[in-house]
Amino acid sequence: MNINVISAAELSSEQLSQWSILQQSNPELASPYFCPEFTVAVASVRPDVYVAVLEDAGQAVGFFPFQRNRLGIGKPVGGALSDYHGVIGVKNLRLGPRELLHGCDLTCWDFDHLIASQELFQEYHRTIVESHIMDLSGGFASYVSRLRENGSKLLKQTNKSIRRLERHIGPLRFCHQVNDIGVLRTLLRWKSAQYRRFGLVDVFNRFWTVKLLEQIHATSTDDFSGMLSVLYADDELLAVHLGMRSRTVWHWWFPSHNPEYLRYSPGIVLRLRAAQYAESIGIKIIDMGKGDTSHKFRLRTGTIKLAEGRVELPSLTTAARKLYRNTEAWVRRTPLVAVARVPGRVIKCAERKMRFR
Repeated sequence: MNINVISAAELSSEQLSQWSILQQSNPELASPYFCPEFTVAVASVRPDVYVAVLEDAGQAVGFFPFQRNRLGIGKPVGGALSDYHGVIGVKNLRLGPRELLHGCDLTCWDFDHLIASQELFQEYHRTIVESHIMDLSGGFASYVSRLRENGSKLLKQTNKSIRRLERHIGPLRFCHQVNDIGVLRTLLRWKSAQYRRFGLVDVFNRFWTVKLLEQIHATSTDDFSGMLSVLYADDELLAVHLGMRSRTVWHWWFPSHNPEYLRYSPGIVLRLRAAQYAESIGIKIIDMGKGDTSHKFRLRTGTIKLAEGRVELPSLTTAARKLYRNTEAWVRRTPLVAVARVPGRVIKCAERKMRFR
């Protein structure tokens, strides 16, 4: 197996075409994160995006996109914004993870949204988590039936919210895709306020993250498209979502709502209107990502297993990382944990911010 690493910006049209063929031939890689357009979009706003082209007998049989810093630490493309990652390639790819890292000049590769079914990295899994999905493969009516069979009262509650919205504000209007950059700006403003309100890192105070979302919003092809979806009551903006889709998967990414209308649950209404519309554009799955928020459990009709873990090669960098992890674990097991709680929080906050560098 030959491993040829190039900057993502250097991918040829032939390589991009082969990438798409490999991705679309494997249902496990249906997420838009695995489309070459996503990696190209990230590479347009970051200089550290690379792709390992895996060749067998002169034929590209796989692609491994990644970010690499000066210490050789590898991250998924998009860093903390990546909800899916892995190798895009033929099944039963004959390649070891350590061989892959050597070929990519990486000392380690951290993952937290790896497709768990990929055998290549299975021995390095630490935790298995679930991404929640709305399975629309049988159409919206079938999805609704499954919710009701599961005893969900969500649809009844949502219909009440819709009646109240239309009675107090005006008729609802759903737009699955709008090009208005002003609407995108409103979404980012609402979302930033939400992050600050809950004490989370504001994703959008990083220049590259905003430019990436603008780039994805502006992309529209048959294989990959940004999706800025909006719910109005009359002309009042109630809820907005920016996501992206492949041919069959719509990834639910950055939703937010007008805080003045929170009592009407406009975000849930928007999501159900999107699910109702999805069939008309060939969408089989709306993927809501991992996490334990209650609305994901209430809306889901299936899950996809994801893995968290890391692959490390012997080096000074990985030795320092292991020392840090061991020290942290030791402190947690001793009476020093109370003393270290405050500085530990500061360090954790800094780590969360570093994920978006």
